[in-house]
Amino acid sequence: MKIPEILAPAGNRETLETACIYGADAVYLGATGGTNLRAGAKNFGPHELCQAVNFAHARGVKVYLTLNIFAHDRDMAAVAESVRLARRAGVDAVIVSDLGVMLLVRELAPELEIHISTQANTVNSRSVKAWEDLGAKRVILARELSAAEISEIRRSTTAELEIFVHGSVCISISGRCLISYYLNERDANLGACTQPCRWGYSLQEETRPQERFPIVEDAEHTYLYNSKDICLLPVIDQVLNLGIDGLKVEGRNKTALYVATVISAYRRAVDAWKADPENFEIDPQWLAEIAMVSNRGFFTGFFEHAPDEKSIRYELRNYDQTHHLAAKVLERRGQRWLLEARNPLIEGMELEWLGHAGQRAAFILQGALADGAPLSRLRPNQLFELELPFTPCPGELLRKPFSSGDKVV
Repeated sequence: MKIPEILAPAGNRETLETACIYGADAVYLGATGGTNLRAGAKNFGPHELCQAVNFAHARGVKVYLTLNIFAHDRDMAAVAESVRLARRAGVDAVIVSDLGVMLLVRELAPELEIHISTQANTVNSRSVKAWEDLGAKRVILARELSAAEISEIRRSTTAELEIFVHGSVCISISGRCLISYYLNERDANLGACTQPCRWGYSLQEETRPQERFPIVEDAEHTYLYNSKDICLLPVIDQVLNLGIDGLKVEGRNKTALYVATVISAYRRAVDAWKADPENFEIDPQWLAEIAMVSNRGFFTGFFEHAPDEKSIRYELRNYDQTHHLAAKVLERRGQRWLLEARNPLIEGMELEWLGHAGQRAAFILQGALADGAPLSRLRPNQLFELELPFTPCPGELLRKPFSSGDKVV
């Protein structure tokens, strides 16, 4: 019985630490320098990457560095520097899309494990075998595969296989999209996508440039290309029965609360299946929790069947989200805990603790102190002390229902 890794996104140091606390087996991240497909994430500088690897390794968590741009010749010097950085930092593997980048990794750091990105659009066992023959340890399969196709690839290769199980999905094949460059001169294949697939669209007749013809889904626009988010949690037992090596959660631009919530849900599901696969059942709480954080509605991608009209959110202007981050636990101080507020907090609010092992506890905010003085209102980023009716661990999070004035943190 193969138990796959749960891979968490880490767009910055805080989300990396959160992923380690809430049950990730590995994190994937990008270095500064424009060599990964999330240029909008904070990413990690040379010193930060070394610190991040040390932090994760001390907790038994692997670190995979993304080098997954489709590099032009002008980009190769930056790629080479990122490879050298990966080697110095001691990352566990690099993730590549481009054959030339892969060969550069083998030349400069032959000991580095290589994973093939989903951007390489691997959809058959012969392609997996080809990558394996070139030295790849793992292939992250394209999202455009059904359970039956994944199963066939699994039977046909000894390479490690990884699939995406949760998060945003591109409308184009494995994210290889040119619309952003066409409309904004920002290349998605170099990490600068502006996500035009999420924009509202209407029709215009060419001889009537001042007239707009809405395709009526809401009062103004329809979101023709706006895919729902993939979520394989409802079919996680089927996923685990495939013998996959890695289950990846998308979201290097997501928040710490998103990472904590989603990773925790998948961690509990995998552990429950591992403990008793024959009697495994989906806990409704897992599904309820992932719906609390940023999403566009969920579907199972290509896993069960080819996507249809129900896979697009035509009317969605913004993300769905019911809860935001309230505070982060920093350290114990006697009978109290030092916390950092992340959104405006008012005495009398109901907050909820997210324990890393699945513990949950709701309580009313009261008795907060700052510099020894009682406070009824707390500002974002303000430190305060509080007695808690439970025993958290440093780095754990408190959440609260969304309210106007909250920011995305």
